[in-house]
Amino acid sequence: MKILKQTLIKIRHIVYFFRSKIAGVQFFEPDYLYCDRFNENSVIIDVGCGHKAEFSKHLIKKYNLRAFGVDPTKKHSPFLKIIEENTKGKFHHLPLAITKENGFITFNESEQNESGSILLEHTNIRNDDIKTYKVESVNLQELVRRIGLSPIDFIKLDLEGAEYKLLDGINKKDIEIFKQIYVEFHHHCTNYSIRDTEAIVNKIHGMGFEVFTLDRHNYLFYK
Repeated sequence: MKILKQTLIKIRHIVYFFRSKIAGVQFFEPDYLYCDRFNENSVIIDVGCGHKAEFSKHLIKKYNLRAFGVDPTKKHSPFLKIIEENTKGKFHHLPLAITKENGFITFNESEQNESGSILLEHTNIRNDDIKTYKVESVNLQELVRRIGLSPIDFIKLDLEGAEYKLLDGINKKDIEIFKQIYVEFHHHCTNYSIRDTEAIVNKIHGMGFEVFTLDRHNYLFYK
């Protein structure tokens, strides 16, 4: 059964690779999508980067660009500090949550899984042992202000369910600074549904972005 599962995953990734190539979109495992429009002057924001920050490291290695990894998870901080040192400043960690409003919010850290969430209904939070603590949260405009660079070539949003409330409240001004937006939607592990995802996708599309997805979970929006 394990071999069969691994084989199916490999087949899926091969299919994803060729579909993304046909559409002119780059695919980086496991599920990342982006348009190949970066250079050494590019700036990306990797929200929910995790302790490996593999997407940021991939783009830094490929383009020598600047990446800002945003993740409030305390257990990830030591690993992200090492990445900062190893990339000689190309990667910078910001220990923030991204929400609709600025302030402080309770974050739930899973002891068993990589991903925690601010949502109590997230599968990991309901099933795992968790630690809770207050973290600073900022909205998209404040995040960009703190980074202090413009425009932003790419932002990745992996918010473990918090993307719905955040993106439901945005207007065109909030996202016009971003050339590409990648969102991982979490209707599979929260109380949100695929219809909630589709509503957000249609909203961003209506703000002037093209849309590409391979699996109806991970979406790339680009101009």
